[in-house]
Amino acid sequence: MLDLLRQSSPLLPQEFDRRPGLALAGGSMRTFRRFRFCASVFLALSMAVGGATAESVGPGKAGGARSLTPSKRSSPPSKTSKSSEPFDHKKAPRPKEPAPRLPKGAAKQPQDRGARRGVAGGRTAAEAAAPVSDPELAALRAADRVLFPRPLHGFKPGWSWGDADPSVQADGLPPVTEALPSATLAEAAHAEWLRSLAMPDFSVRLDPRVVEYLKFYRDTDRGRAIARVWARKVGRYTAAMRAELAKARLPKDLVWLSLIESGHNPTILSPAGAAGLWQFIPESARMYGLTVDRWVDERLDPQRSTEGAAGYLGDLYQRFGTWELAMAAYNMGHGGLLRAVRKYNTNDFWKLTQYEAAIPWETTLYVPKVFAIAIVMNNLRAFGLDDIEPDPAITFDTVLVDSRVPLDDVARAAGVPLDSLRAMNPQYQSTRLPPDPPGSGEKTTYKRWPVRVPRGAGAKATATLLDQNYREKYEPYTVRFGDTLQSIAVRLSVTEASLAELNGVAANTVLTAGSVVLVPRTPKGIVAEDTEEQVVVAPRQFRVPGRRRVFYRVLKDDTLASVANILAVTPEELVEWNDLDPTANIQSGMTLQVFVPKHADLSKVRTVSALRTRILEVGSVEFINHFEAMNGRRRMTVTAKAGDTLAKIGRHYGLSVGMMERINRCSRNRVLQPGEVIVVYAPATGKNSKSASDEVVGVPLAAIRAPRPELLPDADRGTP
Repeated sequence: MLDLLRQSSPLLPQEFDRRPGLALAGGSMRTFRRFRFCASVFLALSMAVGGATAESVGPGKAGGARSLTPSKRSSPPSKTSKSSEPFDHKKAPRPKEPAPRLPKGAAKQPQDRGARRGVAGGRTAAEAAAPVSDPELAALRAADRVLFPRPLHGFKPGWSWGDADPSVQADGLPPVTEALPSATLAEAAHAEWLRSLAMPDFSVRLDPRVVEYLKFYRDTDRGRAIARVWARKVGRYTAAMRAELAKARLPKDLVWLSLIESGHNPTILSPAGAAGLWQFIPESARMYGLTVDRWVDERLDPQRSTEGAAGYLGDLYQRFGTWELAMAAYNMGHGGLLRAVRKYNTNDFWKLTQYEAAIPWETTLYVPKVFAIAIVMNNLRAFGLDDIEPDPAITFDTVLVDSRVPLDDVARAAGVPLDSLRAMNPQYQSTRLPPDPPGSGEKTTYKRWPVRVPRGAGAKATATLLDQNYREKYEPYTVRFGDTLQSIAVRLSVTEASLAELNGVAANTVLTAGSVVLVPRTPKGIVAEDTEEQVVVAPRQFRVPGRRRVFYRVLKDDTLASVANILAVTPEELVEWNDLDPTANIQSGMTLQVFVPKHADLSKVRTVSALRTRILEVGSVEFINHFEAMNGRRRMTVTAKAGDTLAKIGRHYGLSVGMMERINRCSRNRVLQPGEVIVVYAPATGKNSKSASDEVVGVPLAAIRAPRPELLPDADRGTP
């Protein structure tokens, strides 16, 4: 037995050779446990592979053993055979559609992204986390990990942490015992080539990290490839951006900060929501005068975003006094940098880079990267880039176009394809120019939007567009919290598809509260109030003094907190009024009953009054009849007879046994008692429609009231 175990398992210790028989009982408990483990593993393996049956390794038939799996060397007893050991277990039926295994090396079935978005209710988790980056920026981040590896104190070699994106790291450099040596031009005599380089028009310190990046661009294949691509791309916008910076009285070489931010790709979007040449987030963009809404995103406009960036960088320099700190604040936020300066009590950026957890690792490398690329672009010959032909500068004519005009009409007027026009104007997010906000009035001067067209096409486009008037057909409408294209279309008595086409959006687009959409001008106008066919409420009665009941239809991305905030109630109240689980997400299509203050202003929220909708209480007769009528059925009850089962009764009414389980909330195998009442959903018409009696669903009891309260005992005196 030991020889057999030893051959099958390398875990068995060799000392068993010296402990035969009962000597094992006097050995160590650890050895005994290892032996018992090995024996059980061997037994399971032998049964699984059929090398030995349970009968061959376990107790014999006299011991009561039962073979659960027939041996490959024997077949199950036939019905006619007289075996002393009955074969108790029935053979499972063969699957109707067995799932074959893919051959080795075969391509796997691709994922259905559309189906995954349906499950996630929008972007999937993978899509939400996926970065959108410029290839050169991605290559530079990969180089960061090689040029400046960071040891993780407290970790030992094992799982690889090297693939983490440094942009999501928030720790500083590991603590060092000595400060990094300063490396000004005078102290860089050991590198003759550094002394000959022209410096940008802002002060630069040749810190070792800056020098490391310079060597990367000069001496490595990857660095030279990145620099060559950028030296070609910068021809498109650099001249115009430098002019804007000069107009703001800022160093013109700050244009290279934009190169590190976006690779001079004006349509780039980061996972954090930053966009454009200068990677503004929406809040910062609006702070500096850029429009960011569903119609226009001026972060994608090279000129407007550069104007905003100039204001932002100028304010940061005014606050901190050095370009190192101003650039660091641009990357990590000025609030975070201020906290670091105060905590570590130094306003020296290079000192902050040496302290543990002082500033993010990304910011530690960000400033050296900007310094290095600024030096490279001022010394093309020294870095082998003087043979690169820059892309031609983007040139265009600008025409001022009335609001609401479709971009397709502008493209035809300019004589260019629509795709070309949109590529020149990436800031416009829809198929037409933004509408004026409601309330502008017909007598006011309407805003006209600048649209870039190819050089030489401006005069022709302007003359053509002046002959058209779009204001007579459409009017603006401000989206309320909770509005959908469908709800707006219902109020206007138009189709949802026509409204979506008019605004250049998909039919399932989630509208942002406060944004403006175009709607057709109709003699009827917009209906004042919303209606719902019916709403479903919890089976409990609520009376909240000083409040009025309204209903809110949940949209995608709504949360308890956001709905509660806009309706001036608390999330806990929403949970109580609607039988909700506070830890679960509320789902689009649900309807929340809300008791809002009587004088609450709901003009900017889409709600439905309790007086304008049919209210169905969960579990009531009306509730069940309403939803079963949609399926051509009605709720009825039958009385079970002797021998009845759920399956038998269900077949009589065309219901599966699973549906009978679901309706009656019990197991399909439960024995029914004669006289027991069973619920069925019978066809509304036909031979079985009247064979059972209607069942009155339980309704909560009304509050108990004493017929003569004056006869009740006084609580203070007891019984009189």
